[in-house]
Amino acid sequence: MGIEGGNTSSKSGNVDKFLSPPPGFEGCSKSVKVEKLLSPPPGFEGVNRSSKSGNVDKFLSPPPGFEGVNRSSKSGNVDKFLSPPPGFESQARFVLRKVQEKTNGFRPGDADSFQKLLNSRPWIVHDHTTPSSGVLKPTKPEVQPRRLPRVSRKVVLEEAPVFNPTEEEYNDTLSYIASLRDISEPHGICCVVPPPSWDPPCLLGERKIWEGSRFFTQVQIFDGVQTEDPKIKKETDADSDDDDTFHKVKFCRTEFGNEYTLETFKNFADSYLESHFRVKEKVLASMYSSPSVDAWPTVADVEKEFRKLLVNPFVELGVLYGNNIDTKTFGSGFPLSGSSESCKYKTSGWNLNNTAKLPGSLLSFDDCESVCVPRLSVGMCLSSQLWKSEKERLYSLCYLHTGAPRVWYSVAGCHRYKFKAFMESFVPKVSGEQSKRSYDSVMAMSPYALHMEGIPVTRCVQNRGQYVILFPGTYYSAVDCGFNCLEIANFATLDWLPHKEIDALQNQEKKRKSLLSYDKVLFGAASEAVKCLKEYSLTKKETADNMRWFNACGKEGMFSNTVKSRVKMEKSRVQYLSGPLKPQRMKESFDDVSKRACCVCFVDLHLSAVQCSCSADRYSCLSHMKNLCACPYDKKSFLYRYTIDELNILAEALEQRKLSCMFKWGNIDGNYCASPAIRSSQPGGDKGKKTDEVMQDVETGGKEQMKARGKVRSIIEIMNVKEENDNESGPVDPKPLF
Repeated sequence: MGIEGGNTSSKSGNVDKFLSPPPGFEGCSKSVKVEKLLSPPPGFEGVNRSSKSGNVDKFLSPPPGFEGVNRSSKSGNVDKFLSPPPGFESQARFVLRKVQEKTNGFRPGDADSFQKLLNSRPWIVHDHTTPSSGVLKPTKPEVQPRRLPRVSRKVVLEEAPVFNPTEEEYNDTLSYIASLRDISEPHGICCVVPPPSWDPPCLLGERKIWEGSRFFTQVQIFDGVQTEDPKIKKETDADSDDDDTFHKVKFCRTEFGNEYTLETFKNFADSYLESHFRVKEKVLASMYSSPSVDAWPTVADVEKEFRKLLVNPFVELGVLYGNNIDTKTFGSGFPLSGSSESCKYKTSGWNLNNTAKLPGSLLSFDDCESVCVPRLSVGMCLSSQLWKSEKERLYSLCYLHTGAPRVWYSVAGCHRYKFKAFMESFVPKVSGEQSKRSYDSVMAMSPYALHMEGIPVTRCVQNRGQYVILFPGTYYSAVDCGFNCLEIANFATLDWLPHKEIDALQNQEKKRKSLLSYDKVLFGAASEAVKCLKEYSLTKKETADNMRWFNACGKEGMFSNTVKSRVKMEKSRVQYLSGPLKPQRMKESFDDVSKRACCVCFVDLHLSAVQCSCSADRYSCLSHMKNLCACPYDKKSFLYRYTIDELNILAEALEQRKLSCMFKWGNIDGNYCASPAIRSSQPGGDKGKKTDEVMQDVETGGKEQMKARGKVRSIIEIMNVKEENDNESGPVDPKPLF
């Protein structure tokens, strides 16, 4: 009945042990080995049972309606026919279907996420080829480098907010800037137009500076796609029918230029601008018998030309640029000393020579000239500031003294990491030898390309006599529309501290030196805050400084919480790392070098350090004391500026819990105390001794505090009573006691 003619012969010649076939199978020979598989049931007679391995195929023929399905495939991919019913799938088809389902939604740049997903699916075979070892190994998908997105010509960038302060608002520089923060910080940039009365004299136009002061320039060369660094990845869209110039990554090479004065630089810049723009317009005007063209190109004309320069690798251009010119040697555009009529400009906070050291600017607690001294920038048409972030993530205030406008492009600090990830996808790593060359190659990325990638970019046009404010963490770029002179200064308000804390941690992780000492700035500001809080508690003077620190401190104050967090971190490090070392307070000679840094990670050592007797000028942090030298621990010393108990007193003083903590910290901090009697007293004495210390401090504080002597005595009595109640009822309300 389908297998009657089957041959049951066997190579071994032995008769099998099976019984005779049942009725209907009498034709089967018993002289050979009987197959274990019976004939197929009715309807399956056409099944081919032959197999190269000698085994019978376990797969039945397809059911009715699927007879024409061809299951063989050289490529191993699933054909376009319907799949067979469950239980009839091959392993290859199952694997491919699973991979196709799970790869939806992944881009080529998501290789790590894709590989992690595959590894979490044990049923997926990652590689169908068996190596010689016989062990299957997963293959990592090839990651293709990214290409520059095509920029639409209709892209319009968001405009930066522009503010017009009144005379009264304009008087307090930092307070007015703080009032703009909520609106402007999401953009990273804003423009301030001073009142009409603000017209400071531009000293750069005086003959002494205009013709006498000289500066070295830099040559910015846009010469197409750089190919010198093999680590730089570039890719064009081979499948696109459009011009592939929009997909290339362009770089700007910077070389050293010649020496110029402002006069000679302006002559060169004007000549270049006329040859680049006006010659073409004059030729067109003569061809069509039009009047001569005398107008200079507009901002839109320069932006259009700059956009072509960035996206077209076949356009080559070289321009001059004077950047980071030190005003201490060259000269500032703002008056430092002079006639009496310019007195208001000499003392104003908008004079960039005063901005860094204004009351409320934390840079007044550090003497780093590289960030406290203003810098000049001299530009010409198409000279540009390529994408960068201000050092130490500081605020930046820029004033355009004279000349053509400058166009700024900014990416706010809240999009900082998205911006860095996008840029690093084109240049993953910069060659280490690059910093040793006489020039640097910097990627010139169009702001419109960033906008097409989903990174918000803000545009700002700065004209003569206007200020531009750049907020902490902002990445910015700029292009000049002609000859101009700008002056730039940095400053740091209280809201800058979280940015600096992150920057300090990243510098330690990457072993980079910081220009500013975070601990020096933080604890210098803390001492100033305690001084203002004490003055406000005793005299109730609501000065700008007193109220600034009063609002930033308290139990929930931003500044007091920052100090508490830093004290807690230092306490953990000292508790767990300084055990085997001999403690020793820092001497005054330790501050002879402005910034002591760890010899391993270059972290600032203002609060604590480790020193060994084998080297007097070599220090390390607690984390790297093993790398300091090979000497045993008994030869090393742990240097500290303040004990943990003293730092706790500072934290309590900032929280305004006890007025006595403010006086105690005044005794501890030698830079703050002015009275030798206070400096020699020991904290924690009896109540009478505290009263004497308070009175000595009040007596040395000035005539106004001496007038309030009787009031202070009653205050001290209240303070003593409250301190006694603290032991019974818990901590005092952090609000002012009086």
